[in-house]
Amino acid sequence: MKKIRLLFCIALLSAFFSAKLLAQSYKSESLYTYNYILPENYLPTDYYSYGVKIHLPETPVSIIVDGEKKASGSLLSYNAFFQEKNLIRMLVGTDDENNIQRDNVPTFLELGYSSRDVESVDHFIIDVTLKNLAYASEISESRGVETPFSYEIFYKYDIVYKLINSVSKEVIREKTFNVKEKMLGSGSFEGYKSSFKTKPEAVSYLTVNSDKNLIYNEMVGNIEKNMRTRLAWWLDVNYYQDTFFFYKISKEDKNPFFLKLNQDYEILEKWSKGKGEPIIDEALIAEYASFVEENKLNSKDNSSYFPDKKRLKNYHDYLAEKKVLTDFIVKMDHYAKQFDSNDKGQKAAMWACYMNISTSFMILNKYKSSLDYIQKARALDYQEKKVKYAEDEVIKKQKAANVFLDSNGEVKKDVNSKYFKYLSL
Repeated sequence: MKKIRLLFCIALLSAFFSAKLLAQSYKSESLYTYNYILPENYLPTDYYSYGVKIHLPETPVSIIVDGEKKASGSLLSYNAFFQEKNLIRMLVGTDDENNIQRDNVPTFLELGYSSRDVESVDHFIIDVTLKNLAYASEISESRGVETPFSYEIFYKYDIVYKLINSVSKEVIREKTFNVKEKMLGSGSFEGYKSSFKTKPEAVSYLTVNSDKNLIYNEMVGNIEKNMRTRLAWWLDVNYYQDTFFFYKISKEDKNPFFLKLNQDYEILEKWSKGKGEPIIDEALIAEYASFVEENKLNSKDNSSYFPDKKRLKNYHDYLAEKKVLTDFIVKMDHYAKQFDSNDKGQKAAMWACYMNISTSFMILNKYKSSLDYIQKARALDYQEKKVKYAEDEVIKKQKAANVFLDSNGEVKKDVNSKYFKYLSL
């Protein structure tokens, strides 16, 4: 009987300590917010206006079946449904921008657009070439059915962007996007089939029908929809919504700073979903004045640098976001100082604070500060895999900023001044 009681007590204590340990562990949560994403490259200095030229393929669409070219299909050309002026509008925007239900802005990085091929020293041409259009079909076989041979069709094309000096005709920058997308739409033409009894029958059908309804299909829609998007990710600054990991501690532990940590996380969560306003601790921010200055968290209203309405709204949203995250950062740092890293539960809470600070700095593109707090989290010897993942994410984003900097960390001399406002946010 005593042995049974002893075992029961051990089991009870084990359950208690397991619950206690769980209560002191962190919980990772994914929140979404916006941050500025710098492009893969930049416009050189002294260019302040631009034009656009678009070149359609000079050869017909290739029909490829199981890796072998079988025929040449239609030649892509402009018509009532596919117009050059609409493609240009997708790239640069127009006065009737509000009528376009797509993610465009009226100007390219607030530079001046001209529909004329102006030859002047401050002018360049965005030269766009579409080439190598193809439909590539892949046939598969399923046993045990009457028509075992089915297929998937992929459309493929290359889109080449060149920035050309309008006077010297020099190519300033060049980028090629190789596009391959699976066709999702179902057939709507007479004679459409989805499966066949024999493979030769499938090959014959695909050779003849792969490019039916070219002008209405997904390839043309993809060209139209993503022409600006690809150019923008290459050269333009985006204010982009993404998800980021934050951490909290179970509320079962009554440590008051655990509860404060969780409360601040929950306020941030509601704010990120547009369901609540954060409570800014101005006194604590003032107490952290030197910290705020050192980590470049102060904000100066540079609205005059953002004449485009959409970019101006993004900038104002960013200022509000920076204020919220600055408040969150100083609170997390304050709580971390209250914890003892020798206590397992408090160490987990300290780790959560450091990781939250690092994530907040990353959103604000303060990479050095973000990496500093990742090292603080790593020094706790806790959840290294999550620390490494976070570090990789910061370094990946930091590389984008490094495109603009020389070996001394200074902004390169040939960077267009329009980017400077984003490099000092």
